[in-house]
Amino acid sequence: NSLAKDFYCRVLQHRREAAAARQYLIGRGLDRDAWERFEIGFAPPEWNSLLGFLGREGYRPGEVAEAGLAVKNEAGRYYDRFRGRVIFPIRDAAARVAGFGGRVLDDSLPKYVNSPETPFFSKGRMLYGLHLARPAIREKKFVVVVEGYLDVITAHLHGITNTVATLGTAFTVEQGRLLMNYSRDVVIAYDADDAGVAATIRGLDILQDLGCRVRVLSIPDGKDPDDLIRRHGYDFWEELISNAPSLIEYKLQQAAGERAVKTVAGKLEVMRVVFPNLAGMSSEVEQEEGLKAVARVLNLSWETVAGEFKRFNKKKGNKWLKPDNFTKTKHNILSKEARPDARTRAEAGLLRLILEEPALGAAVLDEMGKEPFQNPSYNKIFKCCLENAGRPSYRPVEISGVLEDEEQAVLSWLLTQEIPGADPVQIMKEYLESLGRCSRQERREILLNEISKAEKSGNKSLYTKLWREYIILRVIAEAEKAGDRNRLEALLQEYRKVSGGNDVGVP
Repeated sequence: NSLAKDFYCRVLQHRREAAAARQYLIGRGLDRDAWERFEIGFAPPEWNSLLGFLGREGYRPGEVAEAGLAVKNEAGRYYDRFRGRVIFPIRDAAARVAGFGGRVLDDSLPKYVNSPETPFFSKGRMLYGLHLARPAIREKKFVVVVEGYLDVITAHLHGITNTVATLGTAFTVEQGRLLMNYSRDVVIAYDADDAGVAATIRGLDILQDLGCRVRVLSIPDGKDPDDLIRRHGYDFWEELISNAPSLIEYKLQQAAGERAVKTVAGKLEVMRVVFPNLAGMSSEVEQEEGLKAVARVLNLSWETVAGEFKRFNKKKGNKWLKPDNFTKTKHNILSKEARPDARTRAEAGLLRLILEEPALGAAVLDEMGKEPFQNPSYNKIFKCCLENAGRPSYRPVEISGVLEDEEQAVLSWLLTQEIPGADPVQIMKEYLESLGRCSRQERREILLNEISKAEKSGNKSLYTKLWREYIILRVIAEAEKAGDRNRLEALLQEYRKVSGGNDVGVP
């Protein structure tokens, strides 16, 4: 890893093919001093640049792949994992180069690629910049947690050196424990988009469970820390830190929104969100202040809120809320998702992905039509997402204003779900393939019924046609199970002809 880091750094500073990367970094406010301080590099676009360099240093391709720096394809050939990307070395707490993150220079996807899980690197156990931030964390007695590499680099360049990053939005218990070695006072400063908000809420709960004091820096105008610090500087950032709301205040803001909560159901829902965190506080003073904040936001008396909280504690949160329409809807969503079938999982995952990456919606429209989901609420959310995605300040949560109560509850639940992986295009492809398999299985079941009817009616031509379609679908399923991609593609082509172009789950 150390050799690879040096290779990438030399490429960035001296090679002609890194000219665009140098311009990109300069445009982001990072000069050569910053490149050297943070060991930023560039991976050439060729398929085997690093492999060739490390080969000359005596390393075999298999060893390079084991370190997460190369990939072995189905033909047994190796190629560089990182190509045409700005490279950020990731050091562990002992300052050893454990892995790398790579960013594209344009808007292509995936934007970021990280080293895979190896004996040396585990994304959920790393905090980018920690080896540089440790002295400042101890001096200031708190740590600021951001999402990405550039957020950390910009913060450090502006003197905000108690800043680390979680390599994305998925904050983990292991990262929380790592932070606690240096401070229990944590400020989360994730991006102001919906993924950032959802990740902030998950991180808050993890940190509180570990016994940390947590605050949330609210970044205005939908920006990220990198943009904000470069535009406004150290003093503005420090003011935001000093005014950062506590865990309870932030959750209240998110649950209540900007408008007053007027309905009984709405007020109970806000309390449902914040009461578990209040119950997790060990200090009665903090609990009382939190209850006062809830009462103030909901325009209720302190006694009323305290009484509901006492009831919540007595029942440990179980069956505390009355089953009004909103909570009943949300409960039903969760109950269905407790043991979802393959189609339910794939539809939910695909829609969650499109909410985050609406540009992928066009591919879904081409593949599956205007109503790609069996769930009507999903189709409504999908349509609203695509209609609003072109707005400069698009945020998935904003489409809730044109949805009915049940659809709003579905959207809220979807936005709490994690996206599995870092490559949206590949994730979409896998979901579409899963939905294709489900559609073909459903079609086989329908065909069996239609074949039986055709046989009873004596319609031989229809019987033969339906039976042929069924056989091809069975053979397609067998090819999928065997992992025979070439045979599968040929069978799918044949099925397109048999079905008259009316594809059923054919990618």
